[in-house]
Amino acid sequence: MKNPILFISAVLIVIFFGCQENYNKKNFDESAGNKEFYHGKWIRMTPNEPIGLNFKNNGIVEIDFGNNKSIDIISSYKVSNDTIEFIDEKGKACQDSGFYKVYNRDYSISFDVLKDECNGRIKSTAGFWVRPNHKELLSELIEYVLSRGRMYLALSKSKLAKNDFDTYIEKDSLNAKVYIHRAATKFPFDLDGIVEDCNKSIALDSTDKYAFFLRGLALYELGEKQKACDDFQKAINLGFTILKQAEKEKCEEFWKEF
Repeated sequence: MKNPILFISAVLIVIFFGCQENYNKKNFDESAGNKEFYHGKWIRMTPNEPIGLNFKNNGIVEIDFGNNKSIDIISSYKVSNDTIEFIDEKGKACQDSGFYKVYNRDYSISFDVLKDECNGRIKSTAGFWVRPNHKELLSELIEYVLSRGRMYLALSKSKLAKNDFDTYIEKDSLNAKVYIHRAATKFPFDLDGIVEDCNKSIALDSTDKYAFFLRGLALYELGEKQKACDDFQKAINLGFTILKQAEKEKCEEFWKEF
């Protein structure tokens, strides 16, 4: 490692300010662990149109082709352990029952065909289904990814942390702190990338002392000592006063006014 002290100090700083933000993981499927987790409405997208299912607790499932709040087919269903049997009304869809294994995947459910001679039902049923509020759940899941990235960062698993921060930024490119988190994963091998991420963070929030501090560390290693010491001074002015002593030796010739 080129400069382990530089890397460790950067990671510790990010951990310290990362702890200021709390995230409480929600239970995305309130019925997780409940044998009736499949009850309620589900949707999925097929190559032709969206489909809605509504499992009622009276053994009836309503099918809505197009997911346009209409009821196109009403079927019965029976559940035994992790197997579900669909019984369609004769003449309405499929003549015989279809048997599927149903999986509770917390944020979705899936049906794996076990025995079914009805091609149309297989096409419309097998696969993954999500709740109608899937956009809200996706938003909450991306917050989980951010929390996991911070955990990886705390464990010095920089590659895994960076992957999570990359994923988060694809969904939310306006969170200034996440660019600082990602910058910390790039020490000491991608100094230019650190500067780039800190630039993005500062463009979004010019009051975060850690963005200037991390950019200063990278700039100093890149040989741009004047710019680095200017960043350290900005960080000091924003409240990171310990840098007056920590970086004094590096910047003494540039900090004549100190």
